[in-house]
Amino acid sequence: CQGRQFFQVRKLFFFFKLTAIFLNAEELQAHATALAERLRDSLEMAVEQGDDDLLSVDIGRLFLAATPMLRAFEHYCTRQAAASLLLASLEKEKELLRIFLRVSQMENAVLRRMNLNSFLMVPVQRVTKYPLLLARLYKVTPCSHPAKELLLQAQHHIELHLEHMNSVAKDISSTKLWRRITITNGRRSGSESDMVNIKLRKMAVEVLEWTQDVSFPMEGRLLFAQPADSSWRRGRAVKMSPVSALLVTQGHPSSDSPMDAPLHFASQPGVRAATLLLLREKGGRYSLLRDPLFLDKCMVCCEVDWDDYFEVQELATKDSFVFKAEDVERTRTWYRQLQVHAQGLGSWRKRRNALANIMINGMQLRS
Repeated sequence: CQGRQFFQVRKLFFFFKLTAIFLNAEELQAHATALAERLRDSLEMAVEQGDDDLLSVDIGRLFLAATPMLRAFEHYCTRQAAASLLLASLEKEKELLRIFLRVSQMENAVLRRMNLNSFLMVPVQRVTKYPLLLARLYKVTPCSHPAKELLLQAQHHIELHLEHMNSVAKDISSTKLWRRITITNGRRSGSESDMVNIKLRKMAVEVLEWTQDVSFPMEGRLLFAQPADSSWRRGRAVKMSPVSALLVTQGHPSSDSPMDAPLHFASQPGVRAATLLLLREKGGRYSLLRDPLFLDKCMVCCEVDWDDYFEVQELATKDSFVFKAEDVERTRTWYRQLQVHAQGLGSWRKRRNALANIMINGMQLRS
């Protein structure tokens, strides 16, 4: 009897794990099937009526009636980042699961060599593309067409839902599921960029093997260089290369210690570890540029006359790394975040009451 109860509890445990990973995928499939059937019925009706150009197909009205589908997308998309991290954790813990998924990916032709996480990202990618597709249809629809304004209404309707998803998606921190402004001319759109960020977060969790209480205070593109000597400080130009950077912490900073407060070697309550990950892209694939820079073993500095640079020095190896962001303000934000975590976790906190100058205590006593 006890053995049966144990088996049932274990089965229930794995059921909840699967539910947390796949979320409401079956509900999304049902809504997608219903939308496809309504669209197919409209196309067939247009053809039967002799409308070869399909001008009578009212796509805007179909999407305006699809509010329940958007609610289902909200439930899925706002939880997908956490589901992705859970899947990465299970793959690391369960060797048989990792082997099974890898063999399926390589040998099952239906999967097209895509891993499970790629399939789980499809709903997020799909719903963020709906406004772009509707905008394109609106652009090519003649002004005289009676249903043109409905396309614009449908586009705005979905955009409002996506903005609401952004406000709900607290589990993915600063990353937005979607951005209203789409960047073209060879640069990634907002939604595509966010998908990359989620992919990089998953990679960071796998590299660091931090399975719980992981936070991403900063992430984005930086320019990076590792000068052979310190002569660059005297004005010599240094060649810099773009990298993707993530500041990853184990634990969450306390709201009582704002980033704009004076440093004074203050600690970061709630943060147990912090690291800077640098990744480079080649052919759409990302790889570590170097080993993670654990900030408790680094010194972060910025000279007074440096407008848009800061330096990170690894104490053990004495290696120095120079960084800058796309503008001065962003560079200062990166510098501030890294410096706070480096000072809050550094080993020097165990000496001299974490004072920057050994003479400070004596001066205070004499006064």
